[in-house]
Amino acid sequence: MDAVVINEFESFDVANVPRPEPSAGEVLIDVSRVQLSVTECLLYRGESVAHYDTVKRQIREGNPYTRLFGHEFCGTVTECGPEVDSYQVGDRVYAPGKIHCGACPYCRSGHENYCPNTEAIGYDRPGTLAEYARLPVEPLRRVPAGVSDAEGAALQPLASSVLCMVDADIDPGDDVLVVGAGVMGFQCALLAKRFGAESVYVTDIRDRPLDIAAANGVVPIDATQTDPVAAVREATGGLGADVAVEAVGGAQSHATSGDDPLAQAFRAVRRGGTVLQVGHISGDVEMTPRSARSKAIRWENPRKGVADLGPGTDTGTLAGEFVASGAVPIGEYVTHELAGLGSFGTAVDITLEKKAHDALGPAQIVLD
Repeated sequence: MDAVVINEFESFDVANVPRPEPSAGEVLIDVSRVQLSVTECLLYRGESVAHYDTVKRQIREGNPYTRLFGHEFCGTVTECGPEVDSYQVGDRVYAPGKIHCGACPYCRSGHENYCPNTEAIGYDRPGTLAEYARLPVEPLRRVPAGVSDAEGAALQPLASSVLCMVDADIDPGDDVLVVGAGVMGFQCALLAKRFGAESVYVTDIRDRPLDIAAANGVVPIDATQTDPVAAVREATGGLGADVAVEAVGGAQSHATSGDDPLAQAFRAVRRGGTVLQVGHISGDVEMTPRSARSKAIRWENPRKGVADLGPGTDTGTLAGEFVASGAVPIGEYVTHELAGLGSFGTAVDITLEKKAHDALGPAQIVLD
């Protein structure tokens, strides 16, 4: 089968590699779409972000078929290994979950989201930048009927956004500010309304995502024209937002003062409120603990993977249902679809340089 192989940073080939066979508890997936993540693209360019040590080790080991990246995808189960009874051939799937060790104290006590020995798709094991992928069933969830392959490949970030909003602990009637209207910022804003928020504000410097947010019932704040902190305080009678979501990430200088995204979230939230850290901040950031303490702010870093919401559903399943019902139109952020694995390099460029390519979300690679 064809697969993307990466034996050096910023260099890839499409090579013919052995087609995998599913072992016990695993399925073989015929991959239809792959959506690159910003983290994967930064790693491909050699940036020292999450998973960098793992990726560097994989490259330096000199495996002629180094298979990296591809954890956001949609595909169809084409073969089931032994001991698989939860999926069958023909099921469309994606992977919102993680692969946990099952043996650590966290896993044994039902807190798998905190497992320190998690195996990551596309980093610790081959991902889905290939015609076929072999994966255990644990991280998989079905893609509902009515959800397109393009939406299916974009479901993993939405599942993370659902878990973010669960951990934000939004109460009915809350006012929520989302700083950043990128993929997850847009999703968190719409989900905040679904989780009971009365008013949701989103701030950005780009017209296009703000227009999409406004069309979906979110109050847009153009940060090039208006001070978002002042706007939210005025709208809430001087109190501030109950929950402020930082959904920009990247390099920032200060967490509690100034105009960096995280600082805006801290300044805009009310006393006793919550700052939810969705964006991945690179490097170190200064903060004044006194500022956070004086306002009694809860700075929450959401869990990763999938979490049960009760006996009937979990965050990964609920994400698919939100898209199937039209509640969260994630397809609006799929703006660039490229044909074939050979387009991987172009997909990296588009995903990292969205403004230059007039892209809203990451590029998708179509394999069918």
